[in-house]
Amino acid sequence: MPANNKEMEIYVLETANRLHLIQVDFADESEQTRMDYLCEEIERALKKVLPEEKNEFLQSLQEKFPIGNIATLPMLKEREDKDISVTDQTRRQDADFLVHSLLEIFPILPADQKESITKKLQEMGSESPVRVNYSDESIEKLRTKLQLGDEPDFDTDRLAELIVLLANFVYKLEPLVWNTWRQLSPRSSIRRSGDLKKAMGQFLSNDSNISQENVENELKELQQLTAAVITAIGRVGSQFAKHHLARFSPSEISSLVKMEHRSVLVSHEVKCWRKFLELADTLNEDSIDTEITKAIVNYVESLMKGLGR
Repeated sequence: MPANNKEMEIYVLETANRLHLIQVDFADESEQTRMDYLCEEIERALKKVLPEEKNEFLQSLQEKFPIGNIATLPMLKEREDKDISVTDQTRRQDADFLVHSLLEIFPILPADQKESITKKLQEMGSESPVRVNYSDESIEKLRTKLQLGDEPDFDTDRLAELIVLLANFVYKLEPLVWNTWRQLSPRSSIRRSGDLKKAMGQFLSNDSNISQENVENELKELQQLTAAVITAIGRVGSQFAKHHLARFSPSEISSLVKMEHRSVLVSHEVKCWRKFLELADTLNEDSIDTEITKAIVNYVESLMKGLGR
């Protein structure tokens, strides 16, 4: 959500880039369909812009993505008018919608407005929608982890945005890593022990059933598996190469031939060539894939056991 000129400029540029992508993706569609998607994207972007910044945002977007007067696009205006006439009155009476809207806009409000809203809610017997005070211990831990040193007090709004970015990263990484592992080793005993996303939400909501240790353990599982898989991918190439060379090396083939029944009518070199062809016949895409997968699984399980899982 734009909070200053710099952030507004970045947000406008991001929106313009998305509009360009839509225009390219739907180049083969009709102009009406393409305009429909463009309007939807602009509407989606406007939801994160403060009412008083709407005109500035549209004007800046017009410069980056000139497709006529964006603010007066027929479809955009038609939808806006329709939304206002059909749903505006209902939403004004919907407590859940109003609370959700306040929670969305609260982090970007000026400090004096935040204080005013907080006081009014407290006077009504409600708690503040956003806790902006942190214990000294929490602040010190955060400073240490982020190596902030003696820097001035950090921006709590940006702290909230940083948490959202990190949570989004974890939420996308977790299913990718675990699903990949399940495909590599369907029968492995290494399995996800809980629902990390749910646990993080419950912990943040001060659920007494979820402790910091619970969340930390689930994050540790994800960290260990991610590190193990990445490390295994880096090592499996050399392991496969050594195994392949050991199996198909001239000395190995020669040793195998010598252990077999000898025939005086066939030279040793011919026998070695035949043995090579015999072994090579077993080398195909499926067998190589199986060997590489097995090497990755063995390395990951060995590493995970070594980490004490």
